Amino acid sequence: MRELSDWTCEFGGLVIGRPGSPVSLVAVDGLLTLPDIRSSDLALVQRHGLWAGDDYMGGRTVTLTLEVYGRTDDEFARAITQVQAAFAPAMPEARFRFRFPGAAGGRTAFINARTRKRSGPLDLNFAYRVCNIIVELFATDPVIRSEQDREVKVTSAAGSAAAPVVRFTQRGSRVLLPRITVTNAVRPSLENVVTGERFAVDYTGSLVIDSAYNRVYSVGGNVDLAAKVSSDSVWPLYGPGTHFVRLTSTDTAKPAVARWSWADEWV
Repeated sequence: MRELSDWTCEFGGLVIGRPGSPVSLVAVDGLLTLPDIRSSDLALVQRHGLWAGDDYMGGRTVTLTLEVYGRTDDEFARAITQVQAAFAPAMPEARFRFRFPGAAGGRTAFINARTRKRSGPLDLNFAYRVCNIIVELFATDPVIRSEQDREVKVTSAAGSAAAPVVRFTQRGSRVLLPRITVTNAVRPSLENVVTGERFAVDYTGSLVIDSAYNRVYSVGGNVDLAAKVSSDSVWPLYGPGTHFVRLTSTDTAKPAVARWSWADEWV
């Protein structure tokens, strides 16, 4: 997909906010707001307070205020029709893409959403070919994701050299649970240099560590390697900010390579 310009967004094939476009963006609400929270707190019987349960996120509502205008009646009518077509009801969820400096790391990000409401008054302004249209989008998955996947490559030591430490920055607001592919490894160990936590697997070959699903398997998915994970291993996860990682392999003649891959996420 094409990269969006700053202060533009796209939904249903309609790009909003481009210079010279008859559809401009007035306001967006819901991207920096927490989604609804489902609480499982319970009232305590004959006691003050509540029993604290887990909180879970519900869906996310994003409200767009658009200004539609035209120099002629025909241009105005076409712009109104474009908005109606893009924000049609009863359609499957589609990507609402946006690029607003300061939000989602300032890069193009998206949520999957559908149109739930759309309103626009026929008033005096409309007679002068100007109309403010308010659109409400609803996303069943409230997580905002970067459109561009990121990757960090780490190699193990070669010969007598020390294993190099690689620095990377996690830009998202959620804890990162990466997918790590390790190739040409002999009993590989991944270490978080700052915390000292490591994840080690007693295996020779190429493997995948999927932190999001707590799975370890050979490349191709043919062999489950859960039984090969060392008992003191901690699943790789990284909070927002800068991290330092290192890969070691017992075979120093042929360095192993690990690739962290992920998409930054925000709520």
